[in-house]
This record gives sequence, C-alpha cells and structure tokens, in this order.
Amino acid sequence: MTSRLLFGVLLVILVLLAALSLWLNQPARTLSPTQDNGSRRTPDYVVENFSAIRMGNEGIARHTLIAKRMVHYPDDDTTDVENPHFIDTEPGKPPVQVTADQAKMSANGEDIYLTGNVTVLRNAGKGRAETTMTTSLLHLMPDDDIAKTDKPVVITETNAVIKAVGMEMNNRTNVTRLLSQVKVVHDNARKPL
Repeated sequence: MTSRLLFGVLLVILVLLAALSLWLNQPARTLSPTQDNGSRRTPDYVVENFSAIRMGNEGIARHTLIAKRMVHYPDDDTTDVENPHFIDTEPGKPPVQVTADQAKMSANGEDIYLTGNVTVLRNAGKGRAETTMTTSLLHLMPDDDIAKTDKPVVITETNAVIKAVGMEMNNRTNVTRLLSQVKVVHDNARKPL
C-alpha cells in the first residue's frame, strides 16, 4: 500500500513539473493590435555599468563611452544610453569629455544625440585654458569630431562667459561657431593660462 501511495505521489509531482515546464516555456502574452499603441519596443540586449572603446586605425583609443545603462533596439538599430560619459582623445590635442542624462545613438555610433544637462569639457592644453559648455541638446558626430546644437548654450572660459543660441564645434580645427543671440561677459583682468 505504501508503494502505491509513493508511486501516486511521484506521479502527481511529475505531472505538476511537466505542467510547470510547459507553462514556463510559453511565450509572453503579446498585445493585440487594438491594445498596442505602437509605443512598445522590444530591445535585443541591455548592458549595465559598462565602458566601450573605439580604436583608431593606428590602434590608439579614439573614443571612449562609459555609461550606467545601454539598451539596443534591433528594429531601427538604435541604442539608448543612460548617463553617458563620452571621451574623445586625439593624439596631440587635449581630451574632450561630454556628459548628459540620456543619449540616443544611431547605427554604428555615427550620430549621437545627447539630452538633459549636457556638459562638454575641453581640457586645458597647448596654451589654452579649460573650456566648459552646457546645453540641453547636443548632436555629436564622433567620426567628424563635430558637435552642434540649435539650443541655448553657455560657454565658460577662464576670463569670459559666453551665451548664445546654437553652436557648432569642430574639435579637429578647434573652431567653435556661435549661431545667434551671442552675449559675452568678459573679465577685464587677464588671467594667466
């Protein structure tokens, strides 16, 4: 009798395990077209607390990206990045660091759109003092060493604060163009570089 009871209990356990495994293997319920408003996107991978380095042709690190979280979407090959810290290093030039709350990267990282508390820091070097720029939106084109925005910007240098709407910065030529409504507050006392 105990062997029949033991066999019955084992049979019930096996049936429960089989039912549980079938239930776990079922795909997640998808929304019907009437329930899905098109705003849902499914990422194919998520990476947290990472750093990525893009090397130049000469084998030297050119671009570094450090971030809290990255989510990639295969439907349009875009990537959303949380708390990005982008560092551009070019031999013979001071590094340029860019931070923001969020970023959206196109396929292959050719275009990066940074939003929320965007700060660009060009380190001091070759007779130039450190320069900081803040804005709410910045479009980076890392391969061309260009950053631009059509939003208000504030540029802070050793002896000046510059405010403008719209900016284009070329890190290769060290030329920054301010597009409109430019206002400069200059400290008359020259400070050494």
